[in-house]
Amino acid sequence: MTECRIGTQTGMPQTRAGLLTPACAGRTLTGHAALSGSVAPAQAGAQSDRSSRPLVGMLHFDWMPAYAGMTGKRMCGLLLPAWISSIVSIVLLLAACGSAPPPQPAVVTATRDAMSLGMQAYADNRYLEARNYFERALVQYRSVDDRGGQLDALVDLADSALGQGEPAAARSYLGAADKLLATSSDSTQASHVALLHAYADLQAGDNQQAVARLDALLDNTATPEPIRQAALLARTQCAFNLHATDTHAWLAKLEATTGIHAELASEARYLRLKALAARQANDNAQASELYRQALDRYRSQYNRPGIAATLEEWADLSVSQQDWPAARDRLGRALPIRLWLYDRNHAEKDLRVLSRVDAALGNETASKQDLKLADYLGNGGDPAQLTALGQTRPE
Repeated sequence: MTECRIGTQTGMPQTRAGLLTPACAGRTLTGHAALSGSVAPAQAGAQSDRSSRPLVGMLHFDWMPAYAGMTGKRMCGLLLPAWISSIVSIVLLLAACGSAPPPQPAVVTATRDAMSLGMQAYADNRYLEARNYFERALVQYRSVDDRGGQLDALVDLADSALGQGEPAAARSYLGAADKLLATSSDSTQASHVALLHAYADLQAGDNQQAVARLDALLDNTATPEPIRQAALLARTQCAFNLHATDTHAWLAKLEATTGIHAELASEARYLRLKALAARQANDNAQASELYRQALDRYRSQYNRPGIAATLEEWADLSVSQQDWPAARDRLGRALPIRLWLYDRNHAEKDLRVLSRVDAALGNETASKQDLKLADYLGNGGDPAQLTALGQTRPE
């Protein structure tokens, strides 16, 4: 999962999404200009760091004022006495200098608008919509061979795919980004792409590959601090996933990282990891309290992926305690969020667990309906159809 992205998180993103935001949701999004070179990632949902960069030199608009002035002088020389012509020339030159700039090419406004709308959708966890806008921008960037713009769009496409729980799609985007990075000197984007690769590994269940990528990021002194913090959160999750003996050591590193506690989504992710440690120690009451605290933080930010992930983990605790009513309540609240996010994979998993819970409660009819809906999603069904049919919380 990647609900927390860089700086969110994903972000990185809101980054960023059940694991991190910054993104999670994340996430991190990178800064974007309409057409330009590469820059460091910005926080998810933030305004572009590059959108204000002047395009005059690159698009050769600097000829326009001089051309207007020359035209004025020639008209004056033809039609008026010399002394009047000089005055008129000055007036015309001043008017030309104060006139509105020439319109930008359509590709510039199209990419700027598409990326802006995509970032707005991403910030509201509307990942499918965000991907549509980022795809439009990518097509435009490719039409003018803007490699920096293509890299930005691909990173945001991968981040959005992770927000939908689609690691295979994210890996496809990241593979294209890797090819662009092979001829780029943008080390910050390279770190961001490496982090997203690790997120995709985690979502796909490839914890060992994620560990290799995350350790490389953490060992590299040039890794930007926001990406380092996101990698530390993800690396700690890997330790728990692998039932490693050093989980408490990783938690201690998080505790000592002040940046983790300065941002609500990152702190909420940290609380969920502490809940896992409490569960390992059989302190289920403490784990429940930590999940409650994490849920409060995610709710305060309207962080849908974080809310859903916390409810799912809390439901898993309830299942382990055979507290079937509590498990059903929490899964029933998580499911409509996953469907809203168009997160087919997590919604399917929720429905399959709900089937077990309903069976334990003695409701065989509901259990069978849960499985039917899970199979529908597993076969590529449209999550929006379940929402439209009111099937987001089976009774």
